[in-house]
Amino acid sequence: MNITNLPGLQIASSLIEVDSPNFRPNCWPPSSDFPIVIDADGSVISRYGDARWDFSVWHGSNLKIYFGDGQGQGHKLSQNNANLLRQIVAWWLWGYAAVTNPKSLVFKFETVKPLFVLCSQHGIAASQLSNFPDIIKEIASDLKIRERRLITYLNDLMFASKELGFTILNEKSMSIFVGAVVKRDKVQTAYIPTRLWHYQVSRLKECLDDFIAHKGKIEECYKFCLEAYANNAGGKLSDAFNGLSEKSPFNSARYIGKRQSGQIFYGSFVNIAKRFEIDTLLKKWSNANEVYGVGTLSSYMSLISFVGLAYTLNFSLMRVEEGNRLRSDCFEVEIDSLGTDIYLIRGATTKTLEDKNARWIVSPSVQVAIESMVSIASLRMLAAQENPYASLPKEFIDNPVLQCTSHEPWIPKNPSQIKNLFRNARKYSEALKIWPKLFDENELRITEKDLEMANRLTSGLDPEKYSVGKVWPLAWHQLRRTGAVNMLASGLVSEFSVQYQLKHASRAMSQYYGQNYYKLKEPLNDEARSFYLREMYESIVRDLKELQADHYISPHTEKRKEQLLSEISEKDHKQLLAAAKTGKVSYRETFLGGCANLGPPCPLGGISNISSCMGFGNEKPCKSALIDKEKLPMINQLKDVLSSQINIVEIGTPLHESLQAQLESAERAIHVIHRS
Repeated sequence: MNITNLPGLQIASSLIEVDSPNFRPNCWPPSSDFPIVIDADGSVISRYGDARWDFSVWHGSNLKIYFGDGQGQGHKLSQNNANLLRQIVAWWLWGYAAVTNPKSLVFKFETVKPLFVLCSQHGIAASQLSNFPDIIKEIASDLKIRERRLITYLNDLMFASKELGFTILNEKSMSIFVGAVVKRDKVQTAYIPTRLWHYQVSRLKECLDDFIAHKGKIEECYKFCLEAYANNAGGKLSDAFNGLSEKSPFNSARYIGKRQSGQIFYGSFVNIAKRFEIDTLLKKWSNANEVYGVGTLSSYMSLISFVGLAYTLNFSLMRVEEGNRLRSDCFEVEIDSLGTDIYLIRGATTKTLEDKNARWIVSPSVQVAIESMVSIASLRMLAAQENPYASLPKEFIDNPVLQCTSHEPWIPKNPSQIKNLFRNARKYSEALKIWPKLFDENELRITEKDLEMANRLTSGLDPEKYSVGKVWPLAWHQLRRTGAVNMLASGLVSEFSVQYQLKHASRAMSQYYGQNYYKLKEPLNDEARSFYLREMYESIVRDLKELQADHYISPHTEKRKEQLLSEISEKDHKQLLAAAKTGKVSYRETFLGGCANLGPPCPLGGISNISSCMGFGNEKPCKSALIDKEKLPMINQLKDVLSSQINIVEIGTPLHESLQAQLESAERAIHVIHRS
């Protein structure tokens, strides 16, 4: 490793300069007398070989770590393991993705040290751990470990193994570790079955698209209503927040027109909605019937804020608490060093120590959700500035919280309700009651196929909540896990436009969460990375297990299936996981069953075009193809559709040739299933 390529010490401290003796080591690993921490007087506080490193002068208060190979309090380590741990901490200080906060460094140290303690107790070096699966499982079973963070840090160290000169867990061992963690955590967050997930995403997107199409009209109507209330309050909007009662400009009991007092009455608000061409929109999405008041406009605006949040959470791996605090300037597009657009959301995280301004990778379509929420928040700030009961800081008016409360004078509120800068997020399932036109309960009822998929991708589902015929209990945390699983295996979702959004986000997440690319301007949310990595390894283990089921058969021979799965689980496991991390995910689902291709994904995918899976003409079936016998009804349906389409297409055209190839492939698959 070329030491001069290292970025140097990145800790944010006035004690560190480019010419400081501790800015960059002169060899790797650093020599035992190399200064780690130097105080303002130039005195060395800690050296590389010390049993304890003291970061207090960097942090401003007591902050130390103990390696356990010398005098001091704390868990002891063997000399070998202490040296390995020192080198890892040094890498976090001077490596390519160096920490900037000493407290973050201590957090990482405290997360990985228990692994080194257990290795020392078993008399092995941590660098040998991959050879001891039982010890790996013992570590995973410890309820005290920060398993998600540990997965992240071990994954990062695996990618730095060339620079470090050793590996703690290799790819196969990581799968063993994550598999043991999953067994320990007997109840998982529920995976929303594909049909239900796609339904709610589609309805959210339709609602947002409708808003964007009427955005100008909504904004004009809202401003008109504020002006009408200000006028009838005597010219000042601030005087309207105590309530106008019969002076309301939309009091249908008053005859339409202007009074000598200057007050103007417009009749029912329905007339105004029709004037601004939003009547049909409000009736489609809000609780409006033939007669409704101006409060319906506010309810619809709150719906858009809610829908925008829900859509964002579907494609970002954010927690609802984090999404609930997003500000209007949160959306960013960064062009990375490869010239790729990376879509990001910036926000203050609620649970991580490292990131005060964390960023999350998102799908490009999230921009529509952000644009919609920004519009609503900006409108509500017009009212908030005049509301005598609201005392928002200027920064919250200039850069509003996207999930802001309603400030309209026609919505009565207790003054205590508008003092909080952040409102509490509603439960996702509450949408069914508050805005019953958003989702159709019957569409959300669980079918046998839904339940089968949910159980296949979730351990420990509560049968009292999840059973055939019941409405799926939508919850915010489900969106997070379902989004991660779908991005890791976008073949689960067949609808093209949604699949595109998943694949776009998945490529970026694979690079920056999976491979720990560090060449973005600012760091990403570390907890989201941890969540993604755990799901990545879980999906690999789960899909391998799925392919081993009896209903998966090879179009060649049963021996070929055994050979294929043996290659996957043993010989080529490293290659398989490496492919998974670079976005070339193996063990993927196809229309006919599954694919265990260890190379780059097939250009035709096996989802929308199956001709390469079973072959056609003189082409033989793909060696990596596995057919799922349980998909026979779907394959028969596809055959019927292709047969009807080919009869109306001109012979000799590219489309005819494509249909013919797929039809022959489908017929071959059916023959293999009947033969088995």
